Amino acid sequence: MMSSNNSKKVYTYDGSYQGLMTALYTAFKNREAPVKILAEAEFRDDLFYQKEVINTDQEKSEFFSEQIKKHISAQALNNIFHCYLSEADKMELYLFRYLFTGFKVGKSVDELLTKDYIRQIHDLAHRVRHESHRLKGLIRLKEAAGGKYYAAVEPDYKTLILLAPHFKSRFSTMDWIIHDHKREEAVIYSAEDKEWLLIDLEKGFEPKLSRRETEVQDLWRAFFSAVSIKNRRNRKVQQQFMPKKYWKHLIETPGSSQNYKLE
Repeated sequence: MMSSNNSKKVYTYDGSYQGLMTALYTAFKNREAPVKILAEAEFRDDLFYQKEVINTDQEKSEFFSEQIKKHISAQALNNIFHCYLSEADKMELYLFRYLFTGFKVGKSVDELLTKDYIRQIHDLAHRVRHESHRLKGLIRLKEAAGGKYYAAVEPDYKTLILLAPHFKSRFSTMDWIIHDHKREEAVIYSAEDKEWLLIDLEKGFEPKLSRRETEVQDLWRAFFSAVSIKNRRNRKVQQQFMPKKYWKHLIETPGSSQNYKLE
């Protein structure tokens, strides 16, 4: 049973996945049901709530993850991670309720779609996976000065960590950076070390393209425009497969004309 003596308690964590898992672990360990679980940056002082700062603990996070896999399922842990990447409002409480039910009923928790919070978990996780899959086919690496490669994206969700293994596999002999403009963070990959890291970047970071890259882009745009049949353009269908929100960072603009600018 969860304690009812802490009905006004708010947990705050550092915003990391490990921090969230530590906060969830703490709630179950202490048999508490906090009214909110928030990233520290999202918390606003409120006289009606008692704030408790949860410090990230890697060991607790890993232990709790293992307990979820053991007593619920590996798929449940997968859903939790992808839901976290959605950064959605109330995501943390949805996860708390999902786990509370999951520890009671086991892996069948994902069949209880009549419960709103479980539908929310599934929907958010699906949205994150879908965007990640779509971006794998839309991201274009460009050669920057110094022989490194660069791509910029502005995803709705925190998907860089899902993209990194795919691009490591496909471009393992190149040094590259995939930059999330919205969150000012990036995945950087070293061909020498065969490792990738998620880092923060300064606002406005954008490397200068190499001369060869500029020439190749000009040729590609000219080709894309030349093969485009004006009378057969269907922007509605184009946007189903390649939503307009992703066009900004593409070399080829769907339906573009000779000036290559977005309409």
